[in-house]
Amino acid sequence: MVPFVDWLPESYRIAKPAAALICFCRWDVAEVFRLAIEKAGWTVKSQVIWDKLIHGTGDLKASFGPRHEDIWFAIKGQFAFPNRRPASVLPFERVDPNQLVHPNQKPVPLMEYLCRVVCPRGGVVLDPFTGSGATGAGAVVAGCDFVGCELDERYAAVARHRIAVADPIGQQQTIGL
Repeated sequence: MVPFVDWLPESYRIAKPAAALICFCRWDVAEVFRLAIEKAGWTVKSQVIWDKLIHGTGDLKASFGPRHEDIWFAIKGQFAFPNRRPASVLPFERVDPNQLVHPNQKPVPLMEYLCRVVCPRGGVVLDPFTGSGATGAGAVVAGCDFVGCELDERYAAVARHRIAVADPIGQQQTIGL
């Protein structure tokens, strides 16, 4: 399977100077993503690991239980972390399978953390695959404005609700869902 990477050149084109890219991917396509990120113009700086603290399912007899997800961290121009340098292993519990509203749902605390460590307060976070809105909710809690895109209206409605709940008095600007 060839992963969908056609969005990467556009992400680079619209990113401001000194922007950062956080790209989640499976272990078996990580190298394809890394090469596509670099081809788009981004400079890959780190591989980050999301430690989900409990392993998932899969081949129970002939593969290790997947407990992590790969993340590529890349920059455009002269990026600098807004605070201190973060660690490359992020221990955040995955979303309880009984609470999932989207098949690729990330936990809001993880997304809030990532927004805080790569985006200055008042900066803009873009998620071109918003899904259920975890990045948007994390961004507004972190004090960032948020731009999200989601093709599936069911998920877009869930995302709008989750972001509104995370930012009940509308302090942060949310555009595009």
